[in-house]
Amino acid sequence: MDGRIRIGMCMGLDQVPSLAPGYDYVELGVSGTLIPLEDDPTYAPTADTLLTLEPPVRAFNLYLPGSIKITGPDVDWDLVQRYSRRAMQRAQEAGATVIVVGSGGARSVPDGFSHALAWGQLVRAFNIIGDEAIERDITVAIEPLNTKDCNIINSYVEGVSLARDVDHTAVRVLADIYHFMMDAEPVDDILTGPQWLAHVHLADTGRRFPGSGTYPLPRLFAILKEISYTGMASIECLWGADFADESGRALGFLRTLLA
Repeated sequence: MDGRIRIGMCMGLDQVPSLAPGYDYVELGVSGTLIPLEDDPTYAPTADTLLTLEPPVRAFNLYLPGSIKITGPDVDWDLVQRYSRRAMQRAQEAGATVIVVGSGGARSVPDGFSHALAWGQLVRAFNIIGDEAIERDITVAIEPLNTKDCNIINSYVEGVSLARDVDHTAVRVLADIYHFMMDAEPVDDILTGPQWLAHVHLADTGRRFPGSGTYPLPRLFAILKEISYTGMASIECLWGADFADESGRALGFLRTLLA
């Protein structure tokens, strides 16, 4: 590692050939790409494809499908563990070092269910996920989601609080500027727990590509420099008709912030 922030792209596997050149890595979805609910023969063709991608895979998101609950009365802990074991094994084989766990559908607290009990369930879930990750040198990043997308862990500060309670070497926190902006959370909240930051997601106004709007991306990158962050930062946004052009413009803009 040379100490610089790597810039990557959250995307589908079918989009990779259209990505503008210059990105350091791609970030794909666990549930849709690694398909941990499927057996190895079904997954094998995808596994071969992932090993030949350029740029390479270094991160995954979209961890749990909504059908696998980690809060509420219907949690199947054996399934969570089996799923996590297969997901982490396949992620490692593909070359990933970070797994983002947002999974709003899986973690949202059911109506009438105790948030305190749900919090304890999340602690248990992230310990299960963390145990599978640490064996494979993967870091798990808890993704705080805005209040429209989920009803628990809605800020970076809350993400840090959960990570502290999980108390697992492999479990840290994601900072996603889109979710910050949706709930008017100051990006400076990162400074309340900078040691917990493991991964970053980027977007701009309207969840469009970086450089197209007025999100405080310069301030975010100033904070990353201030805390000597040297991890990865992935664009996760909505695209127009010309993905290749816009992904190139986004990368150019972000390179100016890294200068």
